[in-house]
Order: sequence, then C-alpha cells, then structure tokens
Amino acid sequence: MLFDTGGEGRELISIFLSLASASLYIMGLMEGKKGYRLFLSGMLLHLLGIIHRGFIINGIPLTEKHDNISFAAFSTALTYWYFYRRKGMSELGVTALPLISLLLLTSLAYAPLNTVSPFMRSPWFYLHMFFYFVSYGFFGISSAMGLHYLWSGKGDYELLQYKGAVHGWIMFSVALVAGSIWFFTAYGTYWLWTSRELWTTLMWFYYGLYLHVRLIKGLKGRPAAAIGCMGFPVALFTYFGVGTVIPSPPVQF
Repeated sequence: MLFDTGGEGRELISIFLSLASASLYIMGLMEGKKGYRLFLSGMLLHLLGIIHRGFIINGIPLTEKHDNISFAAFSTALTYWYFYRRKGMSELGVTALPLISLLLLTSLAYAPLNTVSPFMRSPWFYLHMFFYFVSYGFFGISSAMGLHYLWSGKGDYELLQYKGAVHGWIMFSVALVAGSIWFFTAYGTYWLWTSRELWTTLMWFYYGLYLHVRLIKGLKGRPAAAIGCMGFPVALFTYFGVGTVIPSPPVQF
C-alpha cells in the first residue's frame, strides 16, 4: 500500500506533504520558468497528499474539514493553472498563490479524522462535496481576478472574473442538487432551514446577484467587480463562520 507505515507515521507524512506543497506554492512567485516549475511541484506533492489521505481512510478524502479545505486549495491551484496556461495571466500569481498556500496551511489547523460515517459513503455525497469545493476554486480565482482588475484597470481581468464566477456558480448549483438528493437518501428530507442551509442559500443568491449586476448598464465595471470580489469572503464565512460564529445545530430525527 502507498505510504504503508504506522498511524503516527502516516499522519507525519500528511503534514510533511502539506507543508512542502504550501512552501512550493509560495516559491512559485519566483519569476520565469523556475517559479512555474516550483508551482507544478507543489501541485504534484499536494495531489500525492490527497491520494495518501484516501488510502488512510479507505475512501475519497472529502468527508471532513481537514480534507475538504485541502481539496479546496487544490481546486484553486488547478483553476489558477488553467488561467495561467490558457490565458497567460501570470500576474495572477501575486494574489492566487498566497491564497492557495494559506488555504492549505489552514487545513492543518483541523485534526484529520480517519473514520467515515456510513451515511457519507454515498455517490451523491461525494458528488456534492466534489462540486462544492471545485466551485470554491473558481470563486477564489474569480475574486483574485477582480482584485487585479480593480488595481490595474485591465478589462481582460474583469471578463475572466465574470467567467470564473459563472463556472463556480454552475458548479455550486450542481453541488446543491446533489447534496439535496444525498440528504433525502440519508435523512428522508431534501432540505432543512438551519443556519448552515440558510447561509448556503444566501451564498448562491449572492453570486447570482453579482452575475446579474455585472450585466446592468452603469454597474458593469468597477462596481460589479467589487461586488464579485466580496463573494469569496461570503463563501469563506459560509464554510468557516457557520457553526463557529453562528451555531448550526446537528441534524436530529
């Protein structure tokens, strides 16, 4: 088995891979091909870390905060890589790479759980979590694009901010549908209006609002870009704040 060591040794390997990946992401800020290769090396180690966690829990590592935040960081890295390769947005690394590194380091603040609830071993649950955190990758890069537009005034960044938000909003919508189906199969109801579900709905509407405001004459440009930039903090609060700042009661039936 990959990385077949004792329990403590496997945890140390996970920590090492995360720290090494975060360091390489930051080192990717170096100019030229060297920085790009360091970034790719960080992505490779990050992917190995995710695979390693999958072997530890004997499943897809998308069931608790440590793994979810790490996957959100990896999704953000993939989205950045796409824009870097296809669109030539090398300046984006100034904001994107620190964000990726910070997300990955944040995952280390949460102790990994190596047990998976039987309710979570469902294709619908995994689809829900996959699309949910892929959307975070698009939302994070979209906000980074918006910041560059507000700073430089380059219209290409504003357009790509919009496209990134569109992709993220579609992914988030798919995540909500898959999550509702999973919730029904697990608990017998599609939705509960707890604080977590409420903020998830507000997040969906917020990005929907931005996508519409951006098309309104007089708001397109810097006003819409500023609204779009605030979307990612809303997304982060939805994930980190609800349950911490705003209590979210456990599901009981």
